[in-house]
Amino acid sequence: MSLRSLDASDPRQVGPYRMFAELGRGGMGRVLLGSGLDGRLVAVKLVDEQYVDDDGFRARFRREVRASRQVAGAYTAAVIDADPEAPTPWLASVYVPGPALHTAVARTGVLDAEAALRLAAGLAAALMEVHHAGLVHRDLKPSNVLLTHDGLRVIDFGIARAAEGNGTRVTRTGVLIGTAGYMSPEQARGESLGSASDVFSLGSVLVYACTGHGPFEADSTPRILHNVLTAEPELGGLPERVRELAVACLAKDPAGRPTPEQLLGRIGGVAPAARPWPSAVHALIAAQQGEVDRLLPDGPPAGPPIPPAHTTVDQAPPAGFSRRRFLAAGGAALGIATAAGGVVWASSGGSGSKKRKTGTGKSATGATRRPVATLSSDVPLDDLRYSPDDSLLVAIGGDGAVRMFDVAARQPSGDPIKGGTGDKAKIFAVAFDEVGDTLATAGDGVKLWDVKTRRQVGALTVPLMASVDAPGPAHDVGYSPDGRLLGGAGMDLIQIWDARTHASVGRVDYGDANLMSKVCFTGDGKLLAIPDQTAVKIYDVASGRQSGQSLLGHTAHIIAALVSPDGRTLATAAYDSTVRLWDVPTGRAVGRPITVGSTTMVEFLAFSPDGHTLAGGTSNGDAYLWNVTTQRPVGRPIALGGEVTGVAFDGEGRTLATLSKRTIQFWDLAALARG
Repeated sequence: MSLRSLDASDPRQVGPYRMFAELGRGGMGRVLLGSGLDGRLVAVKLVDEQYVDDDGFRARFRREVRASRQVAGAYTAAVIDADPEAPTPWLASVYVPGPALHTAVARTGVLDAEAALRLAAGLAAALMEVHHAGLVHRDLKPSNVLLTHDGLRVIDFGIARAAEGNGTRVTRTGVLIGTAGYMSPEQARGESLGSASDVFSLGSVLVYACTGHGPFEADSTPRILHNVLTAEPELGGLPERVRELAVACLAKDPAGRPTPEQLLGRIGGVAPAARPWPSAVHALIAAQQGEVDRLLPDGPPAGPPIPPAHTTVDQAPPAGFSRRRFLAAGGAALGIATAAGGVVWASSGGSGSKKRKTGTGKSATGATRRPVATLSSDVPLDDLRYSPDDSLLVAIGGDGAVRMFDVAARQPSGDPIKGGTGDKAKIFAVAFDEVGDTLATAGDGVKLWDVKTRRQVGALTVPLMASVDAPGPAHDVGYSPDGRLLGGAGMDLIQIWDARTHASVGRVDYGDANLMSKVCFTGDGKLLAIPDQTAVKIYDVASGRQSGQSLLGHTAHIIAALVSPDGRTLATAAYDSTVRLWDVPTGRAVGRPITVGSTTMVEFLAFSPDGHTLAGGTSNGDAYLWNVTTQRPVGRPIALGGEVTGVAFDGEGRTLATLSKRTIQFWDLAALARG
């Protein structure tokens, strides 16, 4: 983690705390280094703006803050202040210098038996503190364990739970909170978690500390999860006493694992030590502390009086500030869940752009256009689409329920559709059948709903993984263009049914492809297009085998893939900030890549009914139209004022609907084409 000087737009004050620098950032927000009125250093987590307008997130964050503040002890970095109601919610924790365990191992080598037992005892004691507060950590891993001069601190407890409600856009296609190599089996299955899940993670962390790798490592996330679920842990090289502890913690059955209290009993007494870690680790701690000492001003911070709590004020940088970098050891007392490190495997939204006024329609060139109509929602929405007869618009709410809107009346239509109760209530994707009578949802398997009555009329099971037949969550759902087939995406497979009889007709196991891929039938339904990292592989539905050559061209992971209405053209968007078009029958690229800027990603795609126009919604709040034949823009981009979370054409190709947070806007396509 590196120190970054504050930009002109960064807050110099968060509540009663003066900010000095940025410690890091990730999927839920960023962490700043600051100090309080008493001079104590704090790590302040600022929640990312994509969650700010989500009332459901604020409610969960509020509950977690209350619970987290009850966690106080020698083995956790105490939460000392928070304001969930602030315009930008924040949480302050005691700052603790010290490298994360993964950095210490990478830089100084694995721990010996004595240090590993000390680590195990400290982790067990930390989990006792967390669990006594009524929390389950759910992301205990080497990067969330800080090695300090007096022992260790476990960070980021309770915060992941606030994100799991999925009113947030931690992920669009599914939610698996945690890090694959350190998940428990029940966590990998998407089940409700108890304290025993954290004990399993403790065992995995212990193995890492002594070997430099987790007990279930493999060359892809699906294989890691398969190992977590079915394989015996790799424990070679562990000292005997550490091995005994790891075996107990890594029992597949939660009931077979020791509690943290029992684990402490098995470890026995740990000898006191003024320097608990190897000397090389203490050298890292001292170096990091030195960087902080040089960063801080010599005297009291300069500037106007500190304002009351619950306000954020921009002001000049504190006197004595100089730009420096921490060692890569990193030491924020509050961790950040990152896409690479531990939240989800799926396409996730970026929202680093500055806020703009919503709904003005002011384009990048300055021209102002206005929507012909606007719809508002009580919750943030995602993944917009029309029904086949254009009478309804559907989207997935931030609470995981499907909202329907009457297009003619411009108002909500009926009650939301919920996928179940509790952890199984969330819906991740929707698809209409060919005539629009049935809505298929992906969540707790694939469920079918009568559109008129909103009643469930069917339920289909998706295997958890290609190698595990137990029922699992479905992360996407889709019908073939001719309406004959229905597909549901599991973790590393797509299950296929006859859309009329619901009989299973096949399965495509895509293995190492993008985890939890989209259901993307091509042509007459005989093929499936499945993104595989930076390429697209085409699979034959009947045989389940790859057909033809991979489509190559992107240089970063593919976010979205969509087939045109006639089934011939495939559009893909990736994190390399490009959109590419492909001719499905030949597998050849169509024209040149479409670019929207070096730091802007297109995250949602839609074809017009005739297939001649492609729409894209971007992370920086713009919606674009392109001519499919020439790949040139149609008119100017529409600035929507917030991250675009859905685009859709009506069936006549006259209207484009755009979605940004809680607002659906309808745009006349002819007017947009005129610029």
